[in-house]
Amino acid sequence: MGDQEEVTYSSVRILQSASESQKRLRPDGTRRPGKSAKKEFAVPRHRIAVSLGILSLLLLMTIIMMGTMIFQLIQEKHQQQEILVNLSQSEYLKEQLLANKTSECEVLRNETLLQQKTLESFLSKKTRCCTNSGNSYHGYWSCDGVNCYYFTEEKKNWQECKQTCQRYSSSLLKIDNEQEQTFITSHTDGNNYWIGLSYVDKEKKWKWVDDDFSPGMNFSLMKSASRIGKCAFLSRTRVDAIECSTKNHSCICEKSIDCISHTSRCT
Repeated sequence: MGDQEEVTYSSVRILQSASESQKRLRPDGTRRPGKSAKKEFAVPRHRIAVSLGILSLLLLMTIIMMGTMIFQLIQEKHQQQEILVNLSQSEYLKEQLLANKTSECEVLRNETLLQQKTLESFLSKKTRCCTNSGNSYHGYWSCDGVNCYYFTEEKKNWQECKQTCQRYSSSLLKIDNEQEQTFITSHTDGNNYWIGLSYVDKEKKWKWVDDDFSPGMNFSLMKSASRIGKCAFLSRTRVDAIECSTKNHSCICEKSIDCISHTSRCT
């Protein structure tokens, strides 16, 4: 041959279809995933850790809040129980105090009643003593409260009545209040009686026989300064004054009760 023709060799590759390539097995016997296979979604590990941390923190905060609320409820319940206990103790103390006061009042009431009965019994004995002592020198005794009064029947002047009362360890009547005057007046029977009030010339004033002890009642006649030589007497209606030497009045003597039994005389 003349000029030799140059021969070009090329290798020929047979392209396999996609279906055949998908059918190709891996060396370990598994199929290779094809291009059209879906990829799996993968979450990074650090994000999972952050999420778990946040959830743990929220859970911890929730537990702390619930614990705080439970503690507060327990505290409030405990305080309420203490308040109830204090109230119960206070009520108990009040009841005890009231019971003690009631008991004290009852004791005082009983003591007062006993003293009152004792005094009434004592005064009753004194009254019987005075009223049962009989007539003395044409007169009689009558008692009221702690005082006995001797009413004479004889007519005397003021000075003689004063001496008569002294013989009975008493004094001419001094009227201290309206109650005493009412009692005395109820025994006068319309008669006039000398009482222990007279005008003292030296002092220029009216005085009771025991002026140093108590003032006695202040009668209208005591306001007059023109009663020289005058002495007071008691009638059923009033207290008036007349000459002390007048001898037509009876006497009223007064003394405190000092007799012990109804058989004794008020002397």
